[in-house]
Amino acid sequence: MNILLNINNFSEDFAYEYLKDILHPKMKVLIIPFSYHEDWIDSAEEFDRHYRKGKDEYEDIAKEFMNYGIPRRNIQILHYYRDSIRKCKSKIYHADVLFLTGGYPDRFLYRIDQKNLRRSIQNFKGIVMGTSAGAMIQFDRYHVTPEEEGMDYEYHEGLGLLSGFDIEVHYEDTFAHLSSLITDLKLHQIPIFALPNHGGMIVDGDEMVLLGDAFEIGQEDIELMQDELDEIVDEMTWQDTEY
Repeated sequence: MNILLNINNFSEDFAYEYLKDILHPKMKVLIIPFSYHEDWIDSAEEFDRHYRKGKDEYEDIAKEFMNYGIPRRNIQILHYYRDSIRKCKSKIYHADVLFLTGGYPDRFLYRIDQKNLRRSIQNFKGIVMGTSAGAMIQFDRYHVTPEEEGMDYEYHEGLGLLSGFDIEVHYEDTFAHLSSLITDLKLHQIPIFALPNHGGMIVDGDEMVLLGDAFEIGQEDIELMQDELDEIVDEMTWQDTEY
């Protein structure tokens, strides 16, 4: 089972009504926080300042699981600097839930490969949850929506846990997101699920459950989205002429 999310809010009502039947107090959760930028964390000591129990990043994730009755002692961290490859694989093997954090998808996959964990995650039989980048990399390929004008629209290889559809995380009705969706639909002709921050989805084999504000778009929606995009461009142009 795969659970795709945006931010650490999955104990809120939009998700809780579904996940309360999936996440149970006896489960063992393993947080894999490999998505950070090296300008932010570059040592074991820096890693500990963020992800040790009691620190903000750990607690922000742990509180969500604790709201499902999972005790703090059952919520572990995979430590990039202190855990050996053998220990990392053992932690994954004994977990019920892998939680992949948001951040930089390319850094995440690089560190997974540096620890030789790709196959361990691909063979994992439990629940794989992820927020933002941690959701994106679960696919056979993922796209990166340009955040600024002039940036390239990019596709990269993911972990291959999911295929046949795509997601747009942190979705909003903006120029960047609408452009991204139109490009993706035209290039690959596969369904896309837009996930606003109060939305997500559960994928269990061929069964999909949308959470909160999440919705599906397809080829038939391109013309409507193009109209929305044109309206945004016209408004931006009008605003520019005001100055």
